[in-house]
Amino acid sequence: MACTVSLSGIIYDCTDLGIGGITRFSLVAKSVVDAAALGLNEGNRTVDTPVALTGVVDYTFNLKDGFSAFNEVKTVNADGTSSTVPTITIEFPKMSTANITELNEIATPGAELVAFIETAAGTYHLVGADYGLYASTVDMSSGAARSEKNRIQLTLTGEENGLAYSIADETDFNTIIA
Repeated sequence: MACTVSLSGIIYDCTDLGIGGITRFSLVAKSVVDAAALGLNEGNRTVDTPVALTGVVDYTFNLKDGFSAFNEVKTVNADGTSSTVPTITIEFPKMSTANITELNEIATPGAELVAFIETAAGTYHLVGADYGLYASTVDMSSGAARSEKNRIQLTLTGEENGLAYSIADETDFNTIIA
């Protein structure tokens, strides 16, 4: 038996510019989000009750060359199952001791993380709330030439029930990660 799907449409406005990249990135342990009363609405994938979380860490990363990215792929199968795989990639300049220490801690096997991101297009998302994200790679490079960067790249990935939860606006975003 087929499911009934509500199709309300997607509206495109000339002011909706497809600007890429991430401008803000914060992480917290998934257990903190599990314990919070954020009012996660699984039906429309929204955060309905923004409350301040403890232990959120805001990261400063390379905004200059457009390397940061947030991607999600939702796959729906003929057998009625589906999966969503989010991926967040961030570049940190310089292989400093502080960066190496912090990223080594983030890349602990079994660590379940949740990310809060603001995209360059002005959208706000909670990623990893269902099952958590993990640091799939930490890639460091000194660069081989003067024109290449000394940098560290962090990639977080996971598998979720649906697309990322949307956070209404900057005020709600700031309330949660304060």
